[in-house]
Amino acid sequence: MKLDDVQPSTHWFRRMIHVSGACVLVYYLYPDSVLWIYILKIIIMLTILISAIIVEGLRLSNRLDEGFLFPFRTYEANRVGAYIWFSISISSLLLFFPQQIAGPCVLAVCLGDPLIGEIRNKNRILSVITGIAACFCIFLIFNYQAHIALFAALVGVWAEGIKSKKVDDDFLMPMAPAIVIYILTLLGIISLPEILITPFPM
Repeated sequence: MKLDDVQPSTHWFRRMIHVSGACVLVYYLYPDSVLWIYILKIIIMLTILISAIIVEGLRLSNRLDEGFLFPFRTYEANRVGAYIWFSISISSLLLFFPQQIAGPCVLAVCLGDPLIGEIRNKNRILSVITGIAACFCIFLIFNYQAHIALFAALVGVWAEGIKSKKVDDDFLMPMAPAIVIYILTLLGIISLPEILITPFPM
């Protein structure tokens, strides 16, 4: 399949989809303490993820009409698309990490990553500084102490800068700080803050 570079309209469409991913945090408005809600949340997340993987498999095997496809970049023509890595990272965070870790990491990739990408086209150093500042503020909002928030932001922006043909930064940027923070909590080096998003009373 031969894909052209995305046009300005599709570029902004991709950005919009990226930012709208932050809406998945409504996941935390529904309590895990109610068994059927907990099971339904897992089923919905897995259904979305599996469906995306199936569509991607069909795309890579040239079994989908090009007009049906999400706008891809040229370098994604013969490798796993960024949206799959994005879906895997978001699903993994929501399903396997506590809200205090998953929440800011989800927002970091949904908001910080496109911000870095836009500014990088004009000034690479400024994009790094802006990305760190944005992620730092996000972790502060989720009640992290300033030094931990800064550390997490540095890890996330560092991971975003890794360029690999095998793993997309949409996976690396949120997962790197999530794993690092989780390990630090297991070792007792840091403690998780209070949760930010409280579920609806049921």
